Amino acid sequence: MTTILLAYVPSATSEAAFAFAVEEAERRDAGLLVLASERAPDPRKARGVTDTRSLEERLAETGLEHELRTVPRRDDPADDILDAVEHDTVDLVVLGIRRRTPIGKILLGSTSQRVAIESPVPVVLVKPDTFVAPTRF
Repeated sequence: MTTILLAYVPSATSEAAFAFAVEEAERRDAGLLVLASERAPDPRKARGVTDTRSLEERLAETGLEHELRTVPRRDDPADDILDAVEHDTVDLVVLGIRRRTPIGKILLGSTSQRVAIESPVPVVLVKPDTFVAPTRF
């Protein structure tokens, strides 16, 4: 069976990735492996989460075969994602992305960038509906 890995932290970006991963799993007749952060959501980022039900309840409602893993907080969550890709049978990784300033990218790194570069399987980066592209000159 095809498996889609979804990295999830309560946020508008992860909500967009959740919707995409569910649609893609239905289209491919695939299962979901969801890596959820154990950390409490940042209230500024969690604003895009309007569904108050648990993630497990929402996954069960999809009717898809799924596994929900809660992963400990790490300095670099890309390690958890890449470890799962390496040790599980994962065919596609789905991540939510947000706009970051150039300084933010330098200082904090980018989980999605690292996963996209280092993953041996395809990676889909999903933007929330509220995404605003930077002004180009």
